[in-house]
Amino acid sequence: IIEGVQFHPESILTRVGKDLLRNFLRLSLHL
Repeated sequence: IIEGVQFHPESILTRVGKDLLRNFLRLSLHL
């Protein structure tokens, strides 16, 4: 299985940017 996400560097500057990245990493590690 190959997982991916399109992530723009500027989105980390939004209020939820870090949450988006954290949730993706959390979900991908639980596969």
